[in-house]
Amino acid sequence: MPQSIAELSAVSVRYGRHDVLAGIDLRLEQGEFLALVGPSGAGKSTLLRVLSGLQTPTSGTVRRPQDTRSVFQAPHLLPWRTVARNVRLGLEYRANRVSNADLRVAEVLAELGIADLAHRYPSQLSGGQAQRVAVARAVVAGPSLLLLDEPFGALDPLTRADLQDWLRAVHERLGLTTVLVTHDLDEALLLGDRIGLLHTGGEPLEVLPSPVRRREDLADGSARRDLLTHFTSTAERSDLGGSDAVSDLGGSEAAPDSGASEAVPYETLVEKGATRREALVVAGSLALLALPVAGAALTPASRAGASTAGGGETLRIGYLPITDAAPLLLAHDSGQFANRGITTPPPILYRGWAPLVEALQGGNVDIVHLLMPLAVQLRYDAKVPVKVLAWNHTNGSALTVAHKVNSVDDLVGTNVAIPAWFSVHNVVLQKLLRAAGITAVIDTPPSTAARTVQLVVIPPADMPAALASGSISGYIVAEPFCAVGEVRGMGKILRFTGDVWKDHACCVTVVRESLVRQSPDVALRATEAIVAAQLAIRKDRKAAAGRLSAGGYLPQPLPALERTLAEHQDPAYVTSGAVRHPEWRSNRVDFQPHPYPTYTDALVRAMKETTVDADVSWLQTLDPATVHRDLVAVDISSTAITRAGGLGAFGVAGTRTEVVEP
Repeated sequence: MPQSIAELSAVSVRYGRHDVLAGIDLRLEQGEFLALVGPSGAGKSTLLRVLSGLQTPTSGTVRRPQDTRSVFQAPHLLPWRTVARNVRLGLEYRANRVSNADLRVAEVLAELGIADLAHRYPSQLSGGQAQRVAVARAVVAGPSLLLLDEPFGALDPLTRADLQDWLRAVHERLGLTTVLVTHDLDEALLLGDRIGLLHTGGEPLEVLPSPVRRREDLADGSARRDLLTHFTSTAERSDLGGSDAVSDLGGSEAAPDSGASEAVPYETLVEKGATRREALVVAGSLALLALPVAGAALTPASRAGASTAGGGETLRIGYLPITDAAPLLLAHDSGQFANRGITTPPPILYRGWAPLVEALQGGNVDIVHLLMPLAVQLRYDAKVPVKVLAWNHTNGSALTVAHKVNSVDDLVGTNVAIPAWFSVHNVVLQKLLRAAGITAVIDTPPSTAARTVQLVVIPPADMPAALASGSISGYIVAEPFCAVGEVRGMGKILRFTGDVWKDHACCVTVVRESLVRQSPDVALRATEAIVAAQLAIRKDRKAAAGRLSAGGYLPQPLPALERTLAEHQDPAYVTSGAVRHPEWRSNRVDFQPHPYPTYTDALVRAMKETTVDADVSWLQTLDPATVHRDLVAVDISSTAITRAGGLGAFGVAGTRTEVVEP
C-alpha cells in the first residue's frame, strides 16, 4: 500500500474531564477530498488543528506533512496589498522560495481562474472573490495538505454555491489532498470523496464514501437524509438542520441549511493549548472586529441605497436567527419596506456576530440588527463608520443555566458563555457576578476557591448544545435560544436581563454611515418601516411568531417563539426568582424604537467596568456624554416615531431614568 499523506492513530484530545476527540483513526490518501461534518462541540476544528500541527493530542500518534496550509472563514487579506501581493505572502514566508515568486503567483491566479483580480485591492473584491484569493494564497506554495475551516460560512447562498463548484474544479485540477470542515451536509456530500462524521461525547470518527457526484444528486434530499440517520441524537440532528429534531415539539420544521454563515464549533473557543488566533477571529472574537476594515471603502455597486431598475432603492438585510431580528424580518415580510419604495431581497441569515459584522463592513449587506455595545466598539475602536437608526427591541435575553444551578453563586468554578465581548449580555452577566462577589476571568481555568467564572464566546446557535453537553453551566444570550433551552429540557432561566436592567436595549438597527449621509431619505423610510413593524408585533405577538416560523426566517420551534413573544411573563418566573421585579411589568421581549440618551450614557459607563478579551484603551478615554448624538441618527429616529403616532403609540415617555438592580 502506498504511503498516505497523513495518518492519525488512536488520537485523543482531552481537556479536564471532557473528551473532545477519542480514539480517532484516520488515513488521508494522495489527492482525496475529505469533508468533516458533525454538530457543534464534536471536535471538528480540534481535529483540523491536530492535522495542522497546532494541537498536540493527549494521546495517540500523528504523521502529517510539514507543508500544510489552512484557509479560514474570514480571508484576512491585507488591505494595503493587491490580490497578487496578498497571494505572494504564501511564498514570502518560505525561506529561499521567492526568486520566481511573481511568476508563480501569476501561474496560480491563472490556474484558479482569478487572474483578472491580480491588481485589485481587497476593498474592491466581493466576499466570494476574497475567499478565492485566500485559497490561492494557501496553494501557491504547493502544500501537500490543504485544510479548510468553514471557508464559505460567511457567504450568501448563491455565492456559496458558486464557490463550492469552483473549489471542486480546483481540487480536480490540482489533485491536492484536502480536508474541509463544514456544518452544511449538502456541501460535504457535494465536495467530499469521503465524509468524516464526528459526534459529541468523544465517539470514534466514522468515515463514509459520498454517494453524490453532481449537484443534481442533491435535489431530492435523500442523500442528506441518509447522512442524518448516522446522527442518532435529536440535539445533533437539530444542530445539523434535521427537521425531525423539532417536530415532536409541535414547532415548524427547522429551516434547511441556508448556506449563509455557519457556526464555528464551541470547542474552538474553550479549549486550551495551541488555539489559533484565526479560529478565535472566525468564531466571533472581537479581534476580527478590531480590524479597521473601512466601511467607506466600498465599490459603488455595493453601496447601500443603490437605485434599482424601477427607480427605487435596494437594502440587503443581514440577521442572526434570534427574535432581536423580528422588526427587520417582519418589515420585509409584511411589505413595510416595499410600501415605502425600498426593495429588500430575501434576508441573509448569519450564525455569528463576527460574520454579520464582516458582511456589513464589506458591503454584502446594508442594514442589520447589532448589539448596541458592538456598535459602540465598531465606531470608536475599529473606526468603522456605522450609525444607529433606532432601537430594535428591549429586553429579550436571559441567563439560561443547567438544571442543577439554582443561584448565581452556583456558577462559581464553571464556564459561562456569552455571544460577544462587547454585548449587553456580558455587561449584565458581570453585574450579576460582581453583586455575588464572583470574578469573571478569561483564558483562565475557573476556580471554586478563588470564586471565579470563566467567560467564553460562543455563537448563539451553539449555546443550547454546549449546555446540554455539560461543557458550560450556563449561557446568557438573546431569545429564542433561552426559550429553546427550556422547551427542549436542556436548562432553565435563572434571571431575565430585563429584570436586571429595566427595559434595556439589546440590539439596535445599524447601517453604514454613508447611507445616512448620502441617502437620508432612504434611511428615514427604512426606519419608518421598522417602526411600523414594531407596532404590528405589539398588536399581535402570536401572529408575529407565526410569521417568523412559517416564513422560514427563524429555525427554532414555534412554541419557543411564542413563549418568547408572549405579551405577559409567566407568573412561575416570579416564583422561581427569574423575575424579581414584577412591579416593573417588563415583557420578556418588547419593541419600541426610541433610543434614550440616558441608556447610551449608562451603557458606555458600564462597558468601562466590564472585562473583555480585547484592548480597551479606546474605551477608557471615550466620553459617554458625546457618544449618543455621534453614534445615533437622532433626527431620523425622532421623525420616524413622530410619523407613526409618537412615543405614546409605544406606551413610553420621552425621558427616563436608568434602573439597574442585579
